[in-house]
Amino acid sequence: LVVQKELVDNALDACEEAGVAPVVHVSVDEDGIEISDNGPGLPAETLTGVLDFSIRVSSREAYVAPDRGAQGNALKTIIAMPFVLDGTEGQVDVEALGQQHLIKLAVDRIRQQPVIDLSSVPSNVTTGTVVRIRWPDSASSLRESEERFLQVARAYTVLNPHLSLTVDWFGARTEILATAPDWPKWRPSDPTSAHWYGIEHLERLIAAHIANDADSGRERTVREFVAEFRGLSSTAKQKSIAAATGMPRARLSDLWDGNQPDTEAIEALLAAMQAESRPVKPADLGVIGQEHLRRRLAEMGCVPDSFDYRKREGTHDGVPWVVEAAFGWLGEDSTSGRQSITGVNWSPGIVNPFLELGYGESLDSILERQWAGRREPVVLVVHLACARVEYTDRGKSAVVIPFELALAIRELVTGVTKKWAKQRKAEER
Repeated sequence: LVVQKELVDNALDACEEAGVAPVVHVSVDEDGIEISDNGPGLPAETLTGVLDFSIRVSSREAYVAPDRGAQGNALKTIIAMPFVLDGTEGQVDVEALGQQHLIKLAVDRIRQQPVIDLSSVPSNVTTGTVVRIRWPDSASSLRESEERFLQVARAYTVLNPHLSLTVDWFGARTEILATAPDWPKWRPSDPTSAHWYGIEHLERLIAAHIANDADSGRERTVREFVAEFRGLSSTAKQKSIAAATGMPRARLSDLWDGNQPDTEAIEALLAAMQAESRPVKPADLGVIGQEHLRRRLAEMGCVPDSFDYRKREGTHDGVPWVVEAAFGWLGEDSTSGRQSITGVNWSPGIVNPFLELGYGESLDSILERQWAGRREPVVLVVHLACARVEYTDRGKSAVVIPFELALAIRELVTGVTKKWAKQRKAEER
């Protein structure tokens, strides 16, 4: 499940950065899991950087944007997984840009260090990236995860209208075509907004840039840093910010004194950047939409008349968000229980990320109150798009939700299940 989630997330981000509608293939057999896409292809130098296990966090971790990944180290985690499952060795194959990279991972027990063997041979893959995780025999059977694996795969097509997905599970093939290949959303390559940062977030980003510049041997100026933000690429605005902060020729490293940030100067810089740029509207993040969700729930077997959809938009501390909820009944002949598709920034959660919604309530407790418990034959979709998402752990299993946003989610879920709850109460009486 984790391999699928992280690699499909990476594939979608890569395709969106290249400006192409994502076409993703997922294949599972006795040997392992393979995921391919039609993106620009993973460069060899990027893969080499991923294999540096002395660095845990990517520079992407400091970047604030409505992206699927928040840590920036998914591929590093995936490459280590076959070794962790086996305990002795692991193998991952990556094909892109005409090269097949064979990665074997072991450990030096004396030095307690990873031992990485990377070799490359020519490949016919010139478009996109193919990643194959060799599943060790000592790990549990893949077949036991079929139902949940296919549910997560389908959830990606529910949350991403532009995605065409094919899943081959031990020879059984499922294909789901995109409903809107040209669906507009915020792309990972789009500039970040100054309004999405607090002081602590901007300090973290500046530190990451300074560290990256030191490693690459360059010296970035404050003006070059400002130009990377949405709405601040013009020379006039950069000059205005420089004048307001008194930093016409300052280097980015000047904002850091040894191991300590110059908080006063960074506060002035952030205020000037926000004054010279417009906030991003919530709808600009990307809205999945009622018609797409109606179609996907109908494909899952939901009765058309039972479908309900609601949406709420807002801004919290300068950060825009959009919450969408959809609901449908699977009909009298259904023998399945509730199917919940919950996700953040177009990536479905393996577990429900909305664990705490205020007043001691969770998504599950609200659904129980609305007569939509685990045994009910219904489908619920809850999706949050947000420019700055904070998680309770590095596995991104639960989201920290501000009160205003938690209230919106509670109201939306209650709203889309209102007719169902009324009907079920009448049946019980």
